[in-house]
Amino acid sequence: MNNIKQPYQFQNPLKLTNSLLVLLYIGVALSAIGILDSLISYNLYSSAQYIEISDEDVINNDIRAIVIGVLTFLFYLATIIVFLIWVHRANKNSRALGAQDMQFTPDWCIGWWFIPIASLWKPYQAVREIWKTSQDTENWQNKDNSIVALWWTLWIISSIVGQIIYRWGLSIWSSPYSTWMDYQNIELAYIFIAIFDIVLTFVFIKVIKDICNGQLAQFYSKEI
Repeated sequence: MNNIKQPYQFQNPLKLTNSLLVLLYIGVALSAIGILDSLISYNLYSSAQYIEISDEDVINNDIRAIVIGVLTFLFYLATIIVFLIWVHRANKNSRALGAQDMQFTPDWCIGWWFIPIASLWKPYQAVREIWKTSQDTENWQNKDNSIVALWWTLWIISSIVGQIIYRWGLSIWSSPYSTWMDYQNIELAYIFIAIFDIVLTFVFIKVIKDICNGQLAQFYSKEI
């Protein structure tokens, strides 16, 4: 019986977790740069109400904003990819540590993010399950998960408000009737959502660290 191969083998999550955390911290830095960019744009549009600004000033301002936006998107995409790899491994580690009756498989921890409608709550349930089993594989159903609930609540709010601001921005930039005040207002909205996302990211970082540290603690305690 001792020679039976276990379906899941524990893999040290520290290296992958640190890679994910680096990307998240870079994302925070890019959000801060985005806030600074919006403040510069806001001041430009504000001055345009009193003095004439050149087309070159507007073009340079737009180019700077586009470059920052592209860099932010690329790092966001990289973060998503690394996170999906991380959550897949985290689920396998919980199983390797002995967690029983888990509802979500490693593959569906990824798959539910891409299913319309279900993606509004299934990924949360999958991460919640991983977080709970990472704290205690034997009594995980009874573990409190307030930090995960907070993360997901902020995520949903950010997604909804972000879409509203994105569509609002498109309407302003595409309309020939937009005023300098409209441009100022949308920059203020960009600043708001960037600050909100920074808060969200730090809550997410706490969730990730809890899972990683919990799994390592359980692994080493079982080894002893």
